Amino acid sequence: MAIPVIIILLVVYFYVLVILLCYLETGKETDSGDDAIGLTGRNISILVPFRNEQDHIGNLAGDLVKQSFPPGKWEVLFIDDQSGDDSAQVLAPFLSERANFHYHRLPPGISGKKGAISFGIQHAAHDRIIQVDADCRIQPGFISSHVSFLEKNPSDLVAGMVTTGRGTGDFLETFERLDMLALAGVGAGSFNLGRPLMCSGANLNYSRQLYQETRPFDPGNSVPSGDDMFLMIGARKLGKTLSFNLDPQSMVTTAPVKNWLTLIGQRIRWGGKSARYRMPDIQLMALWVSLTNIAVLLLPLWFFLYTGSWPWLAGACTVKILSDFVLLLRMTGMTGSRKDLILFVPATLIYYPYFLITVLGALLGKSAWKE
Repeated sequence: MAIPVIIILLVVYFYVLVILLCYLETGKETDSGDDAIGLTGRNISILVPFRNEQDHIGNLAGDLVKQSFPPGKWEVLFIDDQSGDDSAQVLAPFLSERANFHYHRLPPGISGKKGAISFGIQHAAHDRIIQVDADCRIQPGFISSHVSFLEKNPSDLVAGMVTTGRGTGDFLETFERLDMLALAGVGAGSFNLGRPLMCSGANLNYSRQLYQETRPFDPGNSVPSGDDMFLMIGARKLGKTLSFNLDPQSMVTTAPVKNWLTLIGQRIRWGGKSARYRMPDIQLMALWVSLTNIAVLLLPLWFFLYTGSWPWLAGACTVKILSDFVLLLRMTGMTGSRKDLILFVPATLIYYPYFLITVLGALLGKSAWKE
């Protein structure tokens, strides 16, 4: 067997091993957060940084009104990063009716999501922060689930599930959801394995002290996005306790993108900051995933160059795709979206060229938050 073929097989099968480990770790039982309603020792500040979210922020505010957690134990801070639309007007009725709903517009000289988060934490009344994106939807037990999990699993940082909501139901929406659930599965599995690889700022639970202690690990406005990853990396480097809440009540759903260019641009932004992580295992895993996907994409070339090894190459490719399917089977079952797997085969065919485009874009592009 040719040495290049051996290398390809090793790359692919190591990837498969990691995915199967993540699959096993995401199968652990998670208690419901309903019993957190009676807890009185924990106060929470919900932080919602936003910019130009008039189409979504009212939905999130409505979901917050329906929370089962005692109203006197939490507040929400909407931090407006100089929105030019009617987001503030959408929030006005909620602010007038709820004493624990607060609105802050960033003052001149402060901008961007990181600036909004920092400003919000400075003005938060409580030391425990739950961070949510403005285009998200949450369930009535969202805060209760986070508090209950935290009581049972004391942690400096807790990440939560993120998926996309239901929209038009077209192929793009399904593709995005499967892609996001695959990332969520790897994120959750890696947390439970004790080596967190990724998390999402759309659903984070952390202490004010942790945020302050991790500032030296965040490059600031030189990297506009990545507040979530740099917080997680800082927590890891400081030896803090990190956990992942898999309770469905703690899950958030984000609005699906409207077109392929937006999706690709988003993924380029996510990948573009990886060079600044300064975390060897995260960067090595990102490189390994890239090599694996490119190896599968170039499978016809390998068949042509190494004709006698095609059964081994085809077998490795098949096992790789099956491992992805098994992880998605778990994640779609947890999120009630298993019917999306009907489109797994066409989504897989599209995924590899899509991945290559996003990798090239991340290497060559420049990231930004909103405008």
